Amino acid sequence: MNTKQNVSHPSVFMPGYVSLSENADLQRITGGILYDYMIGKRFETEGWTVKYFDMESLPGLAKKLKYPATPRLRRASSGYDILITDLGNSTLNMGLQKKFRNSGRLTVMICHHFRQHLEKTPIRRLLYRISEERVVRTANLLVANSSHTFRKLEAMGRDSDDIVLARPGLSVPVVESPSIRREPAEILTVCGIEARKGVLEMVKALKESGLEGANLTVVGELYDDSEYFGSVRKAVSDLGLNSRVRFTGKLDHMSLLQEYRSADVFMMLSYWEGYGMAIAEAMAFGLPVISTTAGAIPDLVDNGITGLLVEPGDWKKASRYLRDLFRDDSLRRKFSQAALETASELPSWDSTTKNVFETVQERLKRKGQL
Repeated sequence: MNTKQNVSHPSVFMPGYVSLSENADLQRITGGILYDYMIGKRFETEGWTVKYFDMESLPGLAKKLKYPATPRLRRASSGYDILITDLGNSTLNMGLQKKFRNSGRLTVMICHHFRQHLEKTPIRRLLYRISEERVVRTANLLVANSSHTFRKLEAMGRDSDDIVLARPGLSVPVVESPSIRREPAEILTVCGIEARKGVLEMVKALKESGLEGANLTVVGELYDDSEYFGSVRKAVSDLGLNSRVRFTGKLDHMSLLQEYRSADVFMMLSYWEGYGMAIAEAMAFGLPVISTTAGAIPDLVDNGITGLLVEPGDWKKASRYLRDLFRDDSLRRKFSQAALETASELPSWDSTTKNVFETVQERLKRKGQL
């Protein structure tokens, strides 16, 4: 076991997209990157050495071709005892995981979602299916961020003893009571402007709803040079919604909290979610949710109880749900109260990361390495 980096504890190598400079704004980290960072931070808090390797620093060709375990990755990981990777980087991590496992070192894989479902072309879907099946098969320990992901990993042939269920921690406080305004006007979504999130469908749902006083705020990464963002902007303009659809870009934590407080309904028409952290946050503010049946969302949103779900792509039904919620205060209140009750039972980051840390610790003890 490595003793050069820390004489008391094992050392951890985490390749991914956590890239924190000394002055980085941690409040702006979201989604899977936040999850990975919080896991790494737990090991650091326990006194273990953690090395984050930013995948963005790899050569462009390696990233484009998804070249497994580039020489730079191999060199950077030398001497570390534990490898913690992310399933989303499966093609890049494949050779590195094999290297660690063959040398008897522990490999841990965090599973947020499966890229094979997200890729547009058949060849890329095939590439990710092969790589994901391979890394899932060979990782010592798998961390599932939802019950849906847990079941998926079992269906891929992994024993439940090798999977730890660790849902993301809630990054916002749970309000004491919902705010039900007499004249609702604000629809909120928190997501990057990408096709998977169904932003175009949300714009269409707003128009189709016929709610002239309703506005849609989109909080999240703006990809100004992307073709998809261009199509969203065009739809907003063509549908006459320029004054009613607002793109804020990524916000700091306090500004994001204010957006949640100002909203009346939360909408997220995703085509796939490994968990739905923004949905969980919205529920903590007592917001009724309109979302889809994609991925792990039904594990989080109880259809007809805490929110309303449609099939992915069904923006017309989503528009009808918007009308129902805006025109029925009692319905909004019912969903709001149920959302708060669900949110109050969601885990904290402390409990989530403790679960993962203790499972890794126990696995090392079983291997006689701790």
